[in-house]
Amino acid sequence: MNRRLLLAATLCCSMLCGVLAVSSSPSQAQEETAPSADKAGDKSTTTSMPEREVSNRIDAEIKKVWDRDGIKPSKPSGDEEFIRRVYLDTLGLPPTPDEIVAFTKDKDKEKRRTLVAKLVDDERFGRHLADLWTNILIGRGGRDYSGSSTLFSVWLSERINRGDHFSDIIYDIVTAEGSVSENPAVAVYTREVPFKIANAAGVLTKNLTGVQIQCAQCHDHPYEEAWKESTFDGVASFWAGTQVRINNTVLPVDPTVTNDARAFRTPSKAQMEKLPTDAQNRLNELARYSKPVTLDGTAVKTQDRRFWRPALAKWMVADDNQQTAKYIANRFWGFNFGIGLLNPIDDFNSFNEATHPELLSFLGQDLIDNDYDIKRLYRAILNSNTYQLSSTNPPKKAEHWHFASAPVRQMTPEQFFGTFIEIAGGNDLARTLRTRMGTPADQLKRRVEGRMKQMEKQKDDPNARDYDYDEEALDRLVAWYEKMDSGWFIRRSMAQNYSKLSSDDEMNEADGFSLTIDQALLVMNGDVTNNLSGSRRGSVVWKLMNELKDDEARITRLYLTVLGREPARDELVDMKKYVKETKDASEAYEDIMFALLASTEFATNH
Repeated sequence: MNRRLLLAATLCCSMLCGVLAVSSSPSQAQEETAPSADKAGDKSTTTSMPEREVSNRIDAEIKKVWDRDGIKPSKPSGDEEFIRRVYLDTLGLPPTPDEIVAFTKDKDKEKRRTLVAKLVDDERFGRHLADLWTNILIGRGGRDYSGSSTLFSVWLSERINRGDHFSDIIYDIVTAEGSVSENPAVAVYTREVPFKIANAAGVLTKNLTGVQIQCAQCHDHPYEEAWKESTFDGVASFWAGTQVRINNTVLPVDPTVTNDARAFRTPSKAQMEKLPTDAQNRLNELARYSKPVTLDGTAVKTQDRRFWRPALAKWMVADDNQQTAKYIANRFWGFNFGIGLLNPIDDFNSFNEATHPELLSFLGQDLIDNDYDIKRLYRAILNSNTYQLSSTNPPKKAEHWHFASAPVRQMTPEQFFGTFIEIAGGNDLARTLRTRMGTPADQLKRRVEGRMKQMEKQKDDPNARDYDYDEEALDRLVAWYEKMDSGWFIRRSMAQNYSKLSSDDEMNEADGFSLTIDQALLVMNGDVTNNLSGSRRGSVVWKLMNELKDDEARITRLYLTVLGREPARDELVDMKKYVKETKDASEAYEDIMFALLASTEFATNH
């Protein structure tokens, strides 16, 4: 491994100085001013404003701040830089070498707009966004109950891919009830057992509307005068009828969320004293959270608690509620730029000013005008000149929030491990894993059946717990798992393993993501590591040596595979020299590959 470390040090300077200096030439598709005619990617759901005009408005608002602060932006990105970035931001995966080469050779001036439209309609788009939102709303599964976060991701990816309005998705999340196998949206409530009204109110209000009302849970808000402790109580009351039930004597475990319709009646002091402590605490909680009131002061009149969450959800996504729309626009902007137009992304309050308030209001209103069409928003952002700037040579005076160059962002764990899987074999590797391990649904069935067999062996043990088998629930769970692609399942599993390794004693996941190659290999599937290391048949190096006979072609292919670009001239010279000086060419290429994998350029999106 010392040889690899030395090689990595040799590569470090060339790859860290600007990250993609060799790709900074402007693309034919990236013009200083956008053409007037719409061609690809314009799928407006209303006649309010064509998508191209939305992109132009984004650029105009960003430019206002550049002009105000005397900022000269970076040059437009080159094709290699753009295609890797946009693939990671839409699919959570890198482009293949063949896709990169085909794109760079394409002379169509509209090729970027065409590519964006294609990627947003790819089923992997929904999977990537589902991963991002699942991590926000539930987490990566470190405290998961019965795989509910996985089912939630599958459910959400389907909704996004078929173009459902994000306002409808928010409504269905807030109002969700039923079992996880019947309605995976309830996973936002089963993430914490026992269910706590205050926690649900704080988490969902913050993550679905961008308002951190939880700061007023125990006292009046420290700086937002309008948010009193009673304000929090009013918002939290919408969840007072929500109950989570888990029967641990039935396999598979299938948590259920219900709404209790009964109005709360305060018991007498004598009745309270007879109850267990847990029951007393629950009743005190229900007494506190019994009068639902929205943040704008609108009280719900009905005492039937089944209608409380629907009333809140309807208010959240109402056309006259710009708060939710601005937050959702800010959140999706942050997915693509690393920070929002207001930061922290989920902390809207009267003291927190947006860097580009007019743009944020415009994007929020455009969401409302177009029924929360997230695909439209993505196309408009990705087709903007602002998004397509280069990450190289950022202006010295510019701050991150100027958006004067493409930000260098750490990959998410899902992107990181997904990229490794693509390099190690992609679809071919997924087929191998399906043959050897079965599909995700097969693995679920084996786990449940294995548990049942274990229980059968213990049936004569007087201390063993009796279990029942719910075949219908298993069939429903299997049906969800069958919709999950093997590669997606594997990268999610690796990300979950990483989150467990990086969480603290209370199972709180680390906010940042930083992983060395050696650490990454520890949480990877053996088939992935086997394909990455050595020159055995089927490995990356084996294919390189057998499919290409020229050192320059091999090195170029390796750079395209790992970094998404061709090597610079000096890099090519250095690598060819290294190969010739190494006795075993296969070992030399393996060293080069691991040096590239260990680079900051590989681990970042730029």
